[in-house]
Order: sequence, then structure tokens, then C-alpha cells
Amino acid sequence: MPHAELLTPGGMQELTAALQRATPSSRLLAGGTDLIRSMHQDHWEPDLLIDLTGVRELDYVRLEDGMLRVGALTTFAELQADPLLRRHARCLAEAAAQVGSAQIRNVATVGGNIANASPCADTVTALVALGADVRTVDGGGRSATRPLAQILVGSGRTSLAPDEAITEVSFAALGADQRTTFAKIGSRSTVTVARLSIALIVKYDAGACIVSGVRVALGAVGEFAFRDARLEELLEGRPANAESARLFADGCMEAVRRAIPGRYSLPYKQHAMLGLAYDVRLDSENISLNTAAV
Repeated sequence: MPHAELLTPGGMQELTAALQRATPSSRLLAGGTDLIRSMHQDHWEPDLLIDLTGVRELDYVRLEDGMLRVGALTTFAELQADPLLRRHARCLAEAAAQVGSAQIRNVATVGGNIANASPCADTVTALVALGADVRTVDGGGRSATRPLAQILVGSGRTSLAPDEAITEVSFAALGADQRTTFAKIGSRSTVTVARLSIALIVKYDAGACIVSGVRVALGAVGEFAFRDARLEELLEGRPANAESARLFADGCMEAVRRAIPGRYSLPYKQHAMLGLAYDVRLDSENISLNTAAV
């Protein structure tokens, strides 16, 4: 097997030039935590590796005109600690904090997590709930922006062209009246791949104790993370009380059934999702859907 050629662009202009040489057998390398493992385990090698780590202008978190913009090379450790994300998109910071080990979080990137398209990608579940858009650049220097939901097409598959690289993820910053959280279940308590995950965003009226503007994304269920409209409608306008918590948990079980009917893992995932749904706590004021459990 021939060895892959390695290109190490040092900026956007060099990246564009490198992308011009990309083929369907080429791969982009950011953190590389999944790519390198796959190459070793599956015994394959690309014809060309484009190492993005030198394109440092893709490492940032910015708040501009109510939009949070996150560079594709921003690591999970940076996402976890960033004050803007912890204030305006806490579910993303929480998702990043639960990825692998500290060593993995120091190198794994948000752009790589999207491009890898794993069904259990933690930050992708949070980004789906946030309604994120993805900006890309191709070998012709053309920039494009499209919803994350259009990028994800299946397990390990995206709509990205061979000469297309993710450069930025953007989404509206959450306001002071919005609450958000991310939770997952893995095979063990730490350094684990998600077997189920939930990202939840609501507007919370503290006076009326009502939730609205509900967004629920589920991960590690089916081929990619997705929002569940039926589950969102179920909670919309409801009080934060024990009955709503029960409806949410039952609705999560039903969402799993709709997503993977007949799958051998369905019984386990339904019951695990029930427990995960009851464990969900929203940020800053530690609000739960069941106020009796605060």
C-alpha cells in the first residue's frame, strides 16, 4: 500500500490550494482522534492527508451581532472552558466537557466531530439543538453556509465534497430567559462513547413556571443526531412540574421507538432514555422539568 502524501497548510490560502488536490480518497486531519484510529483498525490509508492544525485562524469563539461563531479548529477543551459558550450555549460546553479524556479534549476539534459524522458525536447533538449552520470552503476558494442538518446524511457520511473543509459553526446566542443542558449515558462513567444523549433548550418563565420555545435533540439514536418535533410539541407551553417531567420521559421513550423500530438495542435504549430524561437538569438555576426535583 503506498504511503499517503501529507500537506500542512499554514493559512487559508494554502488550505485552498491543498483542497484543489483532494480526491474522494483524501482526508482532512484536525485532531485526528477518530481518523488515525480508523486507519489503524480498518487497515486503510488515504492518498492525501491535509493537516489543518496549522490554519490557526480557524481556532476561535466570537459573539457577533447576537451570533456565536466557533472556528472549526476549536478544541473540546476550549469549548468546555469558553465563557461565551458557558453563558450563551451551555449545552455545547457541557457536551464538550464529556468527550473522552482530557488528552482527547485537548486535541479533538468541533469541525472534526462534525465531519466524522458519528451517530454518538456529543457536540453534534448539542449543535443540532442550537440550530447550527456550518460554513465551508472548497478548492476553488468558494465559501458556503448551510444548516448542520444538511451536512449529516448518515453514520460516518456527510454531504461534504472531497475538496470541501469546514471552517466555522455558527448559531444564535441563547438569551437570559433560555435554559439549556446536555446529558448522556455511556458504557461507563468517564472516557466513554455515548450510547444515548439529549440536548434540551427551553425558554423559562420563572413567574408562571412555564417552558416554551422547546428544542430537543437526541443523539446515538439512529444514524445521526436529530431534533424531534413531536417531543418538542409535547412540552411546549407546559408548566415545569412532575406531570411534564413524566410526559417528557415517556415522550423520549417513544422518540427512540420511532427512530429505531425493530433494532435489537431498542428495549435497552428505551429504558435507558427514560432514566436519562428524568435526570435532565437545566443550567444556572438547576431547574428541572419536575420542580419537585430541584
